[in-house]
Amino acid sequence: MLNQALENTTLEYGGLSYRTERVHHIRRESLKINTLGLLHRLWPQLVWVSTTIGDSFSLYKKEIKFYCGEKLYLINFSGYGTSEGDFTSLASVHTAEYFLSPTTAFVELIKEEDMHHVQSKTLLISEITSGHRYELVCITDSVLIRYRIGDVDTCTRFLSEADDAVLLAFKKTEIPRIPLISIAYRTGNLLSISGENTTEQHVMITLRQTVQKWKQHGIYVDINDFILYPKLDAFPARYVMFLELVHENSQHDNKVINQQQKILQNNEIMSEIEQQLCEANHIYKDHRDGDKLDPITCILVRTGTFSIFLNKILVNTHVSIVQIVPHRVLKNEEHIQFFYDSRIVNPN
Repeated sequence: MLNQALENTTLEYGGLSYRTERVHHIRRESLKINTLGLLHRLWPQLVWVSTTIGDSFSLYKKEIKFYCGEKLYLINFSGYGTSEGDFTSLASVHTAEYFLSPTTAFVELIKEEDMHHVQSKTLLISEITSGHRYELVCITDSVLIRYRIGDVDTCTRFLSEADDAVLLAFKKTEIPRIPLISIAYRTGNLLSISGENTTEQHVMITLRQTVQKWKQHGIYVDINDFILYPKLDAFPARYVMFLELVHENSQHDNKVINQQQKILQNNEIMSEIEQQLCEANHIYKDHRDGDKLDPITCILVRTGTFSIFLNKILVNTHVSIVQIVPHRVLKNEEHIQFFYDSRIVNPN
């Protein structure tokens, strides 16, 4: 039916000649790689764009806003859940927070510090505390399945009348104890070689701080994407991180290459990642000081590596592209080799 509707629309606008001109228009606009607002230029009546932009996905927010430009409003996705049920609804278009709304499934929560237990104690929504993280446990409405989803969420705060970010009913009513949450990370994206428990959030903080430090050395780049794996066949074991960089204010490949060479040719600049990771995760620092771990190895990969990884490798192993979440930890030897094959070699 959708194809027929599109066919009827194109006929109204001129049929084949309209399609041809539309294709040329899309190609022309897409080639303007350093011009803001591609989405608005392609669809002038578009008002807002919604996608997941909190925590794990925040790395991509700047790039998405580049395509939105100044005329489109970018808001967080309306909710998230699994095939067994939806657990949340968006609390506000101004933040990345959600209401926990277990209408299609019952939800329990496990404290972050108890997640490693086989039989972890679970809490009800009414028992969680602001400022702490919890793993979600789902019970389907048929009460036949109870399982740990693997999502770790942060209870950011509780709803209050004083907060105007979330619209409340006009009539003054007593507000129950309603927690607001944001997505923190996936448990499968956690690295722990010797109990240091480095989370995705630790790495995100590390990279943000590293980029700021690099700017002080005249290196103006942003992180396009990253992925890690624990190298356990070395002694002491260590993390290996693959990084794809983009120029801070340009999509021009030559500018990115020039900045990459500065990093590759200066070990002190690359070691900034290790220093910032020690700042972000103090347990990791303790294990480094105790020689339980070697310093992290950082490898720059060519532009487009992560796009190829997503479209040619991950998609082939998943049912649908919409089910793919950001991979942060490599566990497949073939995938690890793919990134090694994509590394940028220092010409010196």
